[in-house]
Amino acid sequence: MSLQVTILKVLASHDSGRATLASLNRDIAILMASGAEWSARTRRLAARVAAIDIFGSGYVLRDAEGWQITEAGRKFLDALEAITQDNQPPVLIRRPSDVPESPRPEGTLIVIGHRFKSRIGRHRDAAPRNPRAI
Repeated sequence: MSLQVTILKVLASHDSGRATLASLNRDIAILMASGAEWSARTRRLAARVAAIDIFGSGYVLRDAEGWQITEAGRKFLDALEAITQDNQPPVLIRRPSDVPESPRPEGTLIVIGHRFKSRIGRHRDAAPRNPRAI
């Protein structure tokens, strides 16, 4: 059933709504190979209807020149895509820990003692050790 949704999407993407069978097959192959995201999206859309018959319902016409989406097919596709998780803006849920209570004042550095500075100075000024004395 998701293949029929894909056919509707491909035909609707053409300016005239018409495509040759070769062009349609090429476009579908590209979409199917584009990754799991496209397949999941068409499955979600197809799951919104119990059954779909694009030819029996008059959504797609076939003739010697190729396939063409009808106005009824475009309306069906629009209704199918009207409200899905694919076209809804993401909802940001803010947790209390994400929202600062008040702006914090910039901290100041407090240095206690000179422990590290004195160690550095002692190593620089120290005389080299005699390796034979050890």
